[in-house]
Amino acid sequence: MLGVRIVTDSTCDLPAELIREYNIVVVPMLVHIGKETFLDRVDLSPEEFHRRLNSWTASAIPVSTSHPPSDVFEDVYKRILKEGESIISIHHSAKLGGTFQSALNARSNILAPASQIAVIDSMSASFGLGVIAMEAAKRAKYGVHHTELVSIVNRMIFQTHVIFFTETMHYLQHSGRMTIKAQAALGPTPPTNFRPLLRLEDGQIVPFERTRTRTKALEGLCEFIEDFPHIEEMAIMHSNSPNDVETLLTRIAPIFPREQAYICLFSPVLAAHLGPGAMGVTVYEGGVF
Repeated sequence: MLGVRIVTDSTCDLPAELIREYNIVVVPMLVHIGKETFLDRVDLSPEEFHRRLNSWTASAIPVSTSHPPSDVFEDVYKRILKEGESIISIHHSAKLGGTFQSALNARSNILAPASQIAVIDSMSASFGLGVIAMEAAKRAKYGVHHTELVSIVNRMIFQTHVIFFTETMHYLQHSGRMTIKAQAALGPTPPTNFRPLLRLEDGQIVPFERTRTRTKALEGLCEFIEDFPHIEEMAIMHSNSPNDVETLLTRIAPIFPREQAYICLFSPVLAAHLGPGAMGVTVYEGGVF
């Protein structure tokens, strides 16, 4: 094998320039709007989807999402193997959808050993997944071999933290991605001014803090970042909220240089489940060698 290629899915929210720089293969999720089906970030850009999202009402959401079928992963894996590279395929939490299982099925169908194709559940999503894929691709670029890189990726998972809030809980509750614990904490009909902080923990969405206003939720994001003594990478993810992004950048500037923070729009697949006005941050502590 010539080297290791990193494969991920479009919920990674990595900017296009980073995908190109580190030669990452991104398999698109599927977005269904009415009778139309789009490839996430291929046929439907985040900017276009967020424009549409703002025109929908929370009580009538004409969108659903689905994971790539296993034959799509099979085609990707066969092409990379033919080029002489091994594969580490890293995907969003298996507890949030079927992408990981679809990738596992593809590996089984190809009958490739783990030394050629490793499929890993990041237990994360958005830039939480993205930073793991990016850091793995950096190391692959510098020649870290397959077995060692798999071990590094598995350690990165526990150094990566994602927290977020939504402007309305309706989209997330409608998506069915909420844990029973989270649903119980929020109640069946949260107040319209209720914007709790939620965290990805062990691959599931769980309550983190019961903030009510958007201002308090933004403060909660800042405080979350400030709690980390060392941050190697940090990202702000949002659903078309540039003013709030600037507020966060200004607030955290004393502890993390604003020019080093990644800014990304939630992918259409994620935005469909979070709704307009959602915001979150990813913190990668680093220190994994």
